Amino acid sequence: MVKKKKNLGYAFGEELSKVKDKIKHIKKEQALEWTDILLPNFHPGSSHSIQHSSWVVAFFAVSTLVLFFVLFLRLFHLQIVTGKQNRELADGNRIQIKIIHAPRGVIFDRNGKVLAANSPAFRLVDREAKTRLITREEALELEVKNDQRVADLEVDNLRNYPKGQEFAHILGYVGQISQAQLNLTEFNNYKPADQVGKMGVEAQYESLLRGIDGGEIIEVDSKGNKLRTLRRNPPIAGQNIYLTIDADLQTRIYQLMQETLKQAIGSCCGAAIAMDPTNGQVLALVSLPSFDPNIFTQNIDEGAISDILTRSDSPILNRVIAGTYPPGSTFKIISSLAALSSGKISPETTFVDNGFIYLGTFKFSNWYFNQYGKVEGSVNLTKAIQRSNDTYFYEVARIIGEKLLGSWAKKVKMGGKLNIDLPGEAGGIIPDGGWKKKNLGEYWYPGDTLHMVIGQGFVTATPLQILGITSFIAADGNLYQPQILLNSKPKILISNLLTQDKIKVIKEGLKLVPKTGGTAWPFFTFPIITAGKTGTAEYGDVKNRTHAWYTSFAPADDPKIAMTVLIEGGGEGSSVAAPVVKETYRWYFSTDKNKLIEDIYTPATDSGKTLGE
Repeated sequence: MVKKKKNLGYAFGEELSKVKDKIKHIKKEQALEWTDILLPNFHPGSSHSIQHSSWVVAFFAVSTLVLFFVLFLRLFHLQIVTGKQNRELADGNRIQIKIIHAPRGVIFDRNGKVLAANSPAFRLVDREAKTRLITREEALELEVKNDQRVADLEVDNLRNYPKGQEFAHILGYVGQISQAQLNLTEFNNYKPADQVGKMGVEAQYESLLRGIDGGEIIEVDSKGNKLRTLRRNPPIAGQNIYLTIDADLQTRIYQLMQETLKQAIGSCCGAAIAMDPTNGQVLALVSLPSFDPNIFTQNIDEGAISDILTRSDSPILNRVIAGTYPPGSTFKIISSLAALSSGKISPETTFVDNGFIYLGTFKFSNWYFNQYGKVEGSVNLTKAIQRSNDTYFYEVARIIGEKLLGSWAKKVKMGGKLNIDLPGEAGGIIPDGGWKKKNLGEYWYPGDTLHMVIGQGFVTATPLQILGITSFIAADGNLYQPQILLNSKPKILISNLLTQDKIKVIKEGLKLVPKTGGTAWPFFTFPIITAGKTGTAEYGDVKNRTHAWYTSFAPADDPKIAMTVLIEGGGEGSSVAAPVVKETYRWYFSTDKNKLIEDIYTPATDSGKTLGE
């Protein structure tokens, strides 16, 4: 049986078509909702769709090429052109170089006693403030506090002087190098903040005492903490040096000079120097007032430094080599040399002392007559030296004249330098007509010659120069260059200026000075035979004070030591300066320094003091 299809009718087809259209409409709405969410303002049928033209593509292509070319140039500049510099900057942040400053050489006296040494310290290289030395304790304190400045510390040394003031004018001190020094060729290997000798031995032998700095290369982290040492070159210490100075003798003279200045009313200052006249080795050198060189090296009290540099009594001045004074009667040693060399005066030549002489209307008197109203009678050369007789030397001056006096003074290095190995030596003045005309605008008068012959007038000298003429006689006519550095070869400055018989006459006169009847009365009972010359020099003081001099050598016939003492404004040389020399000899020649040689000397009476000048 054939089944017949059910006929749904024409209306069914229409309904089906409506349903399909409704489904399409719903799908279209859903599609539009999706596009509205993901692509706002997107309209598929819109006429505003993007048009990709060829010029837009070209623009973006060119821009991309230019950008990459700029990046290439920058990379080329960073890695090729400035690559080395950038690598160094990078390494600088990672690698640091630390300087290890070399310690200075140690300074010893002739017997091995330490006079200048070093203690551990650090140099704080402060970029914002002044670079300075700090002690080890200060550096540890920075470490404990975790101070960032620890990274700027360099290993260094602090100079110290155990004897302080006693040796200040011999040793000098060290200080930070100045910009003016850095500009000099001799300091071209120095850096800012380096320590350099400023005076004394420290300055004189800077090239020996200064070592060669070392250093280390270290790697650090981003915080500057040390990770490891990459390389280390140890510093080379400066050379140790030994001086001719006897530290114990220096201390003894320093003590004696201090005691003398306390007792000498109105005196603030003085100088003393001792030397071996047979080789020029300086045994002691004292200048007062002194200063503590540690104040300069530690640099902790700027007020104290300023005081030293500005005080009216000039403690920084080395009076032994740079102080110039009228020499007074110590100059009569030179006058005696000139007299004998002239051929016009012999050892037997005598002049009668009546207390004074006249030069025209001007009166020139003898010191003994001025003080005590007494005269000496007939006087020859040895007695004139023994009694320091002015009248005798006035007569000599009238005979030989100022030119011969000046010539002999210059022959024995007066008015010049003895070239001691210390900086700052002065030359003094040996005047003549030309000097007076140039400096004072006046002519030379005969009276100037009479003043000159007794060490007054315009003559000035350093204590070192007076020691020089004393040593010249002590060493039988040989003058050695004064030396501070031990083991230096002795150097004769002058010799053979006068025959030995004439030198002997002057030496005999000097041997009479410390004997009874001479002017050096403190030595009258001294058990060792010495020789010397007193001096009392006027210097135009408003209070009529005089400089006190005594210059000497001992033992007289086999000299081991020569010594000169000056007390500024101290009074008579015999009363003030001579006792310092006597007590020094008493200590120096004692076999047991704690038990001095016997000396039956007792304080002189007033009558005894009339023998002094």
